[in-house]
Amino acid sequence: MAYVAMARKWRPQSFADMVGQEHIAKTLQNAIEGGRLHHAFLFTGTRGVGKTTSARILARTLNCTGGDPLHPCGQCESCKDIAGGTPMDVFEIDAASNTGVDNIRDVIERVQYPPVIGKYKVFIIDEVHMLTTGAFNALLKTLEEPPEHVIFIFATTEVNKVPQTILSRVQRFDFKRLTVEQIRSRLRYICEQEGINATDEALDIFAEKADGSMRDGLTYFDQAYAFTGNEMNADAVRSVLGIPPVELFFTLISAIEGHDLKGCFKMVDDACKRGIEFTPLLDGFGKFLRNLLYARLDAFTPDALNISEEMFTKYKSVVPELKNGDILRISKLLIDLQGTLRYSTNPRLLVETTFARMAWLDRLTDLRRALAAINDPKSASDEALKKKVTEVQNMLDAEEEAKALQQQDSNPFAALQNGIASGYNGDVYSRYEISAAWGSVKTRIADSGDFAFSVALNDTVLETGDLKATPFPIALTYLGDNASETWGVKQMEEHPEYMERIKQMLEEMLQTQVDLTLKSRAFNESELKIRKQAQMSPYELDLEKEPGLQKLKELFAAELIYSIKSSRPVAPQQAEGCDTTESDE
Repeated sequence: MAYVAMARKWRPQSFADMVGQEHIAKTLQNAIEGGRLHHAFLFTGTRGVGKTTSARILARTLNCTGGDPLHPCGQCESCKDIAGGTPMDVFEIDAASNTGVDNIRDVIERVQYPPVIGKYKVFIIDEVHMLTTGAFNALLKTLEEPPEHVIFIFATTEVNKVPQTILSRVQRFDFKRLTVEQIRSRLRYICEQEGINATDEALDIFAEKADGSMRDGLTYFDQAYAFTGNEMNADAVRSVLGIPPVELFFTLISAIEGHDLKGCFKMVDDACKRGIEFTPLLDGFGKFLRNLLYARLDAFTPDALNISEEMFTKYKSVVPELKNGDILRISKLLIDLQGTLRYSTNPRLLVETTFARMAWLDRLTDLRRALAAINDPKSASDEALKKKVTEVQNMLDAEEEAKALQQQDSNPFAALQNGIASGYNGDVYSRYEISAAWGSVKTRIADSGDFAFSVALNDTVLETGDLKATPFPIALTYLGDNASETWGVKQMEEHPEYMERIKQMLEEMLQTQVDLTLKSRAFNESELKIRKQAQMSPYELDLEKEPGLQKLKELFAAELIYSIKSSRPVAPQQAEGCDTTESDE
């Protein structure tokens, strides 16, 4: 007797055998029992989840003349006719190869004749989305008003390609992807019936590789069974299916952690010697990174990740130097690699160099810890962070010295106008930028709705003292003539909680202790000039900057009527000019 593939031999024969689609089986059974059967159905879902099989079960159930209306007996004339492979009342059409109008006209012609054996004439059209527009249009009228003895069942993997005119005339059933547990349980049942001794790990491999498709899982199982016979273990299954063992990925991630480029190249070479293709290699590494991250976060149990307790513990303890952010960066490189691999003329080189880039990457450092350590170097807890802090500190010191040479006098108003010169994400700043950031901080305070507090801070700047001292000296300075008598200063003196609040805010932003004092002083010459220019219109600024414009104004006794923006591009050397003006004598 010819060998029958597992996917065919163990195909469900009744609704009770359907795995993972119990919601659909129950709905159809209720419709049959209640006499509320629709004349057209659409079964949609990914490949191998039971769409066509369910259509055949429905056809057998409807035409069975046995005593149970929900379970085909397999003994009546109709059941035997359908099981024989060439039924007289059930017509299966592959729309992928019968796409035209003529094929559908043949169906319409057959619809007119009553069933020969059973109660219904059932038309199963597989991959219905492949029909042409003309074929769909030819089917519409018959689909809307078919004879009472006709049932249509459409199956498709791409329901989005089915016209809305068809969808509105059918009952739609969405088939779910099967879970790993559902596929594994079905395979275990088949092993028991066939007398196959398969390990749980081997069955897990089939269930995971099936990716939600029972048919794919049975096909892989059949392939491995031909190689292993009745004794089936995980190593043999991986070998025949070309699946990389997880040990390869532990080797790779350790090489990445240790910046070991040679180890990365060796891992790729080992995979090639085992006959592992790059696509399953990268898919396996992606799953490995997912399990690694989930195990660290305790987001899932070992059972949910389909791994043992021992492996779960190993995931949690491996590569401690790699932070979660590092794993996410590695995952992004892997995703980019998978997207470009198919277009590469040298895939091995592409894989090797990408793994080398992963190993070459430096480790991430927490920004808040780094900034806090810059402000207070004694807080750095590990040597790597201390080294990074020293490098950043030296860089910032050099930058400040360069700025001091270029600009001798400080300009707090310029700092306020420029806002945050080099801000960080969040509310953490270094000592070098807190003065420039003060304007932005005041804006956020005003936006928060604390009116009295925000108004009290008007006309203030922050002036810093010794940048290396701890506590860090900062003066809240009020600017202007008789600044010490202003309302804001009086508010600060009358409300000590205002000063305490500012101190707490600054300590949180700087991540260090602050020595805050209250000061007031008059504007210096540069501040007065900036203040005056801020109050001038563009026309007045042009008159001040351009002597020629001033002479024209005096010569023609001109005055500004209105101004428009120039449509001509402004040359770099003219960028400081203002709007073009039109005048009337």
